[in-house]
Amino acid sequence: MWVRFPPSAGHVHQAGPKDGPTVDREQAVRDKHRRFTLDRGFWTTAVLLGIISAVLMAGAAVMPLDRVLPEASDSAQSIDYLFRFMTFFSIPIMVYVYGFILYFIFRYRRRPDQRIDDIGSGVHDHRALELWWTIVPAVLMLALGIFSYLEIPKYYQAKADAVTLEAIGHKWFYEFRYPGLKNSVYNSLHLPVGVPVTMDVTSSETNEQDAVIHSFWVPEFRVKQDMVPGLVVPLTFTPIRMGTYPLVCTEFCGVGHSAMRASVVIESRADFDAWYRKTATAAGQQAVVLAKGDVAGGQELFSQKCTVCHNAGPFEQRKVGPGLGNLFHDPQHPKLVDGKPATAGDVAEILEHGYRGDMGAMPNMQANGLTDQDVANLVAYLQTLRK
Repeated sequence: MWVRFPPSAGHVHQAGPKDGPTVDREQAVRDKHRRFTLDRGFWTTAVLLGIISAVLMAGAAVMPLDRVLPEASDSAQSIDYLFRFMTFFSIPIMVYVYGFILYFIFRYRRRPDQRIDDIGSGVHDHRALELWWTIVPAVLMLALGIFSYLEIPKYYQAKADAVTLEAIGHKWFYEFRYPGLKNSVYNSLHLPVGVPVTMDVTSSETNEQDAVIHSFWVPEFRVKQDMVPGLVVPLTFTPIRMGTYPLVCTEFCGVGHSAMRASVVIESRADFDAWYRKTATAAGQQAVVLAKGDVAGGQELFSQKCTVCHNAGPFEQRKVGPGLGNLFHDPQHPKLVDGKPATAGDVAEILEHGYRGDMGAMPNMQANGLTDQDVANLVAYLQTLRK
């Protein structure tokens, strides 16, 4: 006869006929619990998943990405390295997670003789397992974050020798502005191979209430940036492979989103110059615009838009940028910050397209909220200053 002593009682309880089956059932559950631990089936599955991971990781390491998606800019190779790193180490995580999910579904399925609350396996709170599946992904994510931090910001740093262009998203088309061109170019971006480019990316609509976010993405460049109304983001890259590539909007922007596509033509310098000469009529446009400049209007605009970074004093009286008091009449500084002579047309070009260099960055006319007439007025006012 078995005797049990309940914790809350001081008397002896004699087990009845019902105690035997209860003890046997609890023992059976414990035996089954012990059987469903990290046994041979678990380790066999782990080895099999390891082999599958190794094969897929080898494929990711040698996969010719450049054949599938050509590397058409200098940024593409570095981005592809990051992609390979992420893919290489994501494969075993994906294989083991999904593999063990399927294995556990089969192995620890509820049998007909089991209660609904029976425990399937004794690996809960297994410290070694929880330690490794926490540390390994954390280290990989930290490494990916560090590599991305070191690489990605390079494409947002303007280069002194880069040509500055503007890409503006509209509903539902792209507008491109080139320095020196009279009119914008739509849905066809021409770039010379081997020449660094800083692309000022933004979005604009006539009605600000209807403005939406678009996206600038050239898959072969591995460059992608949201085009946000009121925000100008510079992207710097160098085209390295000639060809025609798609420019795609990847930010859902309304009913015309699927049709918002353009082409990027990378061509030799001679072909680009020939295309540019056909389109370039900037000199005539500047002459017309500057002829209509109003000095009083320019002075008012200067106090509203320019005095945060400049003053009307001599060159040495700098704020963020130099003083503009003798911009057109300073023998000590006969050239503008872009190295061009201080002519009305060249000053207008900087106001229109902005500038980035050793002294900092000046936004373009769109970022400053200027019209062509505003540019003409500012130039007319600056021509009157002598300090």
